[in-house]
Amino acid sequence: MKSVMRIFMLLLLVFYGGGHCGFFSSSLDKIKKKAKDAYKKNQNKGKTLNFLGYDQSEYPGTKEKYREENRLKWEEYYECLKAQDKRMVDGLTPEAVIGFETSYISFDCKICLSPSENHNKDSITWDWAPIEAASMNPIEYTEHILLSPEDRSLKIYNLKSEHSGQYSCRMETTAVAPYFLTVVNISETLMDEVRPPSAPRGPHPRKPEQIDDGGNQFVLDTEWGEWSSCSKCGEVGKRNKLGYCNVYYGQLDNKEPDEVYNGSSELKELFKIFKYGIPCHSHILPVELKENPAVQARKNEIMMGFCQIKCPENKVFEVRDAEGKVIERVNNSEGIYSLRQQLPPLEPPVERRTQYEVKGKDVILECPGNINSDVPVQWQIGDKNLIAEKIVKESHGRIYISITDRIHIKKSKISDSNVYSCWQQKELAGTIRLVVEKKFQLNFNHTIMLTGVVLILGTFLYVFVKVMANRELTTK
Repeated sequence: MKSVMRIFMLLLLVFYGGGHCGFFSSSLDKIKKKAKDAYKKNQNKGKTLNFLGYDQSEYPGTKEKYREENRLKWEEYYECLKAQDKRMVDGLTPEAVIGFETSYISFDCKICLSPSENHNKDSITWDWAPIEAASMNPIEYTEHILLSPEDRSLKIYNLKSEHSGQYSCRMETTAVAPYFLTVVNISETLMDEVRPPSAPRGPHPRKPEQIDDGGNQFVLDTEWGEWSSCSKCGEVGKRNKLGYCNVYYGQLDNKEPDEVYNGSSELKELFKIFKYGIPCHSHILPVELKENPAVQARKNEIMMGFCQIKCPENKVFEVRDAEGKVIERVNNSEGIYSLRQQLPPLEPPVERRTQYEVKGKDVILECPGNINSDVPVQWQIGDKNLIAEKIVKESHGRIYISITDRIHIKKSKISDSNVYSCWQQKELAGTIRLVVEKKFQLNFNHTIMLTGVVLILGTFLYVFVKVMANRELTTK
């Protein structure tokens, strides 16, 4: 019995005090090393992690704060499942949407992932196909086409017409209903400026209206997006919201598809698929409906509002060791990053453009770049801000900045030549070097020009006849 106890005590000494010479000690060191490596790896995400490197809300223990975070994550997952089940009952419903040039759009990936499956979200990808393409291909991410690391939503900034097409997210063999995007010009001639319904004076957003097209009943309404971010912090800024004309099939008082679809025409079948309606300027809206006078007369709308927000606090990144002690602290807000952090996303390059215009012509300047933000643009000439109200007054209405943040110059002058810069949140987004120059035009009288051509041709004919005559005389 004593020999057994001696062997047991020897094993304990080897395990706890034998350094790295025992089997158990070696295994324990490996486990500790893996935990530390996992911790350091996950520290790059900038979250509060436990000593194993996991988000603390996934393993909250007895801490009420993290238990609440965990509960909210699971509630969000169950709500997603409910919405997914409803979509499956109604059938996969694609969405047709409008994007405005130079603006921003975001597509949510409607694949539900439970908190315990978050490690699979990196396998979510997006496919797309331009208009009239035969197949979809993985999307190519650029400085303005980004994939959100948090929820895998697709974000496109500085929209262009070539972004029009079909978009769909998938995870392995699981796919969801696609989005059909049409990017249109944000021209002021196709857009009305309106005020919120609560404003005492209008114009207010247009109300839904009933129209008839070949015996089919449709509803025209405005589909509104979200408010943009505020243009300034710590002081009064501005924000805007865009609304686009949308067409529904049905009655004003009842848009439920099952109650209004009673035919088999192609038009009705199309609206059975697109239950949320089709934008008036969408490329998938049938031509006969686009040409309806009521559809053509209804414009898109834009609303501007004032806002005031607090400036963001300094974002400090902390690196902790396995025991939770802070070993490094850096201020990301000042552009300082730790070597243990993920590299911040690259800022899009500043777009620069030279624009040549003819003196006397009307000119429109549109910001050529975007810092991947939806905030309104502020224009400058040198270090001087262009204030919309002031520039209109000083130029007697010849120069003005529209609600879509474009500079309009009527009957341009050579003195309008300058370098115009556009800014978002005090960061340079783009520059335009405007060159206004004279154009020399020669006006010809058609009768005089025709007479000259006849004289020239007559002269060549006379010379040709004389040469031929001289040849004949010489040969004789």
